[in-house]
Order: sequence, then structure tokens, then C-alpha cells
Amino acid sequence: MQAARGPQRLGDVLSELVALKGLAHTGAAEQLQEAWQQVAGQTIAEATRVVGKRNRLLEVEVVSAAMLYELDSFHKNSLLQALQSHQPPVDVNGIRFRLKGSLGETSD
Repeated sequence: MQAARGPQRLGDVLSELVALKGLAHTGAAEQLQEAWQQVAGQTIAEATRVVGKRNRLLEVEVVSAAMLYELDSFHKNSLLQALQSHQPPVDVNGIRFRLKGSLGETSD
């Protein structure tokens, strides 16, 4: 934050603080995960976890190699179209699936 030369509006200060601390991304990540769960359905959602979105590419961790193959080969296009049609639409142009040993672990 810049040094204040006089009174500042509280809303402006809070917006700057949220941006600096990266807190805005937390809400976006939760919305992305919710959209994925709605589009993917219960079976797929339980075997996957949204990691994030980079350059309009959704990154999704998958619990098994078999599920990764199935999603990548048979469901990728329909899931992408569903995300783009979701309300509110998810701004992605691709999905990348990657294998994860345990969905309970977090990647740092």
C-alpha cells in the first residue's frame, strides 16, 4: 500500500489490501470448484479436484490413471462445453487432467 497523504475511502483501502494479500483468489477458487462439481456430477467430482485456472486452462487432479484416461478421452469436450455454458460461465478454453496420488493432500 502507498503511504496516505490524507484521508482515504475505506472501500479503496480494503480493496487494495485484498488484492495485495491475494484474498480475492480464494473466492474465485471456491466458485470454480462449485461450477466443476455441478458440471461434472457426483461421480466425477468425487474422483477429481480443481487445482486452478491458468491462461484460461482449467487444471484438474484425478485420483486414478483409469479415471484420467476416461475423462481425457471421452468426457473432456462435453465437460468443457458445459463449463462454458454454466451460469455464470467459466472463462476457460481447455481442461488439463493430471494424476494425483491422494486427493486429501494439498499441492504447495
